[in-house]
Amino acid sequence: MDIELADLLASLRSELDRARTDADGKDVRFRINSIDLELQVAVEKSADAKAGVRFWVVSVGGGAAAKSSRTHTIKLSLDARTDTGDPVLTGDDVSDLLSAG
Repeated sequence: MDIELADLLASLRSELDRARTDADGKDVRFRINSIDLELQVAVEKSADAKAGVRFWVVSVGGGAAAKSSRTHTIKLSLDARTDTGDPVLTGDDVSDLLSAG
């Protein structure tokens, strides 16, 4: 099953928001500094002027080899921030404890 890149990013955003919300009031929280994704995508250009170019994330299954000539690997590095610009916390930031050890 292939999924549009925009849908994948919307799902990732939703999961991060759920993790942040679930972490409220927890003793241990984790700060997300960056999210690195490496994806196999298929690029499709539509004849319809309004559609433009679309990126489809290709599932890594039996059909991946057959599509290899039409797929590209892209790497995305995302900086996870809230709408106020603060880093996303998903549970207390323990980075001070980790660096002290």
